[in-house]
Amino acid sequence: MPHSTLPRRALAVVVGLFASWQLVFLPAANLIDFVPRRLGPPLEPIRDGYQEPGTFTSVEPLQRTAEVTGDVLDFWSEFSGQEQGWSLFAPGFPPYTVTPAAEFVFADGTSDTALSPHEPLDKRNPRMRPPLLNNRVFNIEAQLIYPVWFAPPEAVESAPDQYRRLPNTARTWRGVMRAWLALRLKEYRAAHPDGPEPVAVILKHRFIPTPHPGAPRGWTLPIEERPYAKWFPATDAYEAYDAVQKQWVKP
Repeated sequence: MPHSTLPRRALAVVVGLFASWQLVFLPAANLIDFVPRRLGPPLEPIRDGYQEPGTFTSVEPLQRTAEVTGDVLDFWSEFSGQEQGWSLFAPGFPPYTVTPAAEFVFADGTSDTALSPHEPLDKRNPRMRPPLLNNRVFNIEAQLIYPVWFAPPEAVESAPDQYRRLPNTARTWRGVMRAWLALRLKEYRAAHPDGPEPVAVILKHRFIPTPHPGAPRGWTLPIEERPYAKWFPATDAYEAYDAVQKQWVKP
């Protein structure tokens, strides 16, 4: 065998192994989300919202094997830039545009609200938005609305059992929630340097009705708001809102 062919053969073997691994990885990485796994503390502020949590067997070696397999697949998806963190149009088009807002509560019981800078002022005919160069806050706000995109007030009223886990999601993401609320508080203080100090900051969702594809254009229905998380800056305490019981609950 000519010596010069060894590197080529080695490269061919490596490429073949990589291609074979990808043929296994792509379907496995999607199927593992259907296998209940016990998830540990998230390494990032936003965890995979599509992974089924829990256990699927009482046989510990089998459960542990599935979890290690999932960890390997998760690592490779992130390392290789193949992580799939969105569901396109599944399970359907939401009937609302949802935007986050920060409500600042003062000691005398009054409050003030700061809307998201990404919420269009003209709801009937929103203008085209130029490309964002610094889109970190925009992407974080997009993550904040996913848990409630299909949970408008009327849906919670008609099927409460499906939405009892909303406080759990608010607890899981409390790190990023507090960071976002702290950012909005910093901006509010800068805009109102002589105003009173808020004793609490609330993340609330604004459900803006939008027409379905093919429906008549226009916006006439009122915006509905619902709180989601509350942060107390002085003590760093945190509470989640139970939309079913309509009350605040502690983590």
